Amino acid sequence: MARSMVCRVTILIVLFVAISEAATPPGIAYHPSHASCMKKEYKQCYNLVHVCPKFCPNGCTVNCASCKPVCNDSTTPSPPNPTPPTPSSPSPPNYPTPPSPSSPPVSQPTKARCKNRNYPQCYASEHVCPASCPGQCQVDCVTCKPVCNCDMPGAVCQDPRFIGGDGITFYFHGKKDQDFCLVADNNLHINGHFIGKRNKNMGRDFTWVQSIGVLFDNHKLQISAQKTSTWDDAIDRISLTFDGESIFLPQTEGANWNSSTTSITRIQDTNDAVVEVENLFQITAKVVPITKEESRIHNYGITNDDCFAHLDLKFRFFSLSNEVDGVLGKTYRNDYVSKVKVGVLMPVMGGDRRFASANLFATDCSVATFKGSHEEASTLNMELPSLRCQSGLDGRGVVCKR
Repeated sequence: MARSMVCRVTILIVLFVAISEAATPPGIAYHPSHASCMKKEYKQCYNLVHVCPKFCPNGCTVNCASCKPVCNDSTTPSPPNPTPPTPSSPSPPNYPTPPSPSSPPVSQPTKARCKNRNYPQCYASEHVCPASCPGQCQVDCVTCKPVCNCDMPGAVCQDPRFIGGDGITFYFHGKKDQDFCLVADNNLHINGHFIGKRNKNMGRDFTWVQSIGVLFDNHKLQISAQKTSTWDDAIDRISLTFDGESIFLPQTEGANWNSSTTSITRIQDTNDAVVEVENLFQITAKVVPITKEESRIHNYGITNDDCFAHLDLKFRFFSLSNEVDGVLGKTYRNDYVSKVKVGVLMPVMGGDRRFASANLFATDCSVATFKGSHEEASTLNMELPSLRCQSGLDGRGVVCKR
């Protein structure tokens, strides 16, 4: 009797262990299912607990800048598929075999590298971009993991989703066919032109950033997505103008245009470029469409006559003042505290009237402070008297001294 009871208990224990192992995903069994940002300098994210996504087989870590969980790389090799033995059969008659059509080339996944030499353990290491952003990622040298451009501070993507300089994600919907001040500083002003569609079941427009107008020093830069009905990655739909002149770059990755401190370079053959002004800013702009699948999921109602091509943007700033303002700009202030509700599904920043502008290059929004260098330029263009001094110096604006 005692022996029978021991056997039954042993069987129950074995069944319980087997069920527990079957119910526990392989990654969670050996890795934590939760992660937190442990860097105190990221105050808005520090010590917040994040649940690892279900598709992370080996657990996750938190990218403190974007305050999002990132899957750990999986290192478990997949088992080889055994090939079943082929039964012997008589050979068929030898007929001529027609040539088989060549299969289309398989596109290679986009890769990125850490470019910061201050992180020697990660510097120059190559990583494959995540599936959610196959052509738009950078390597976070701190965590040494690839991160989507649209998930990094300074990003303006989708309907439009902003990630501020403080790393907090928020939405600013604005209104379709209107312009809004994104960055307002004394020597840098950036407006965005919003396009969109009205949804009868909602109190707002679906909107996207179609173009931006950038004022700096005494220059004007415009980056736009051209309207198109049917999208084709091979057709270039990005438009660039500098001081009113159109910039035409060869459709080759790395093609470059320069003017004094400004450079424009293609990141890909089409629809993707980076603009950098020395010691002032860097803007990465990629033209993307609204796909049928996105329209179906979000109920955008996109039709065949317009795929609402728009810009996915990534901003980097090198010399903002602490008085900077604008939808995105104010998040870079040292004393800025976000007022959006971080815990909700779609945290929204209001202020349509406060940030509204008359046109793409207007500096008339209520927070505008742009001065540029127009005053300096007008002073240089003044008609000054021409003098010739005994020392041999001559010309307009020369002052002779004893």
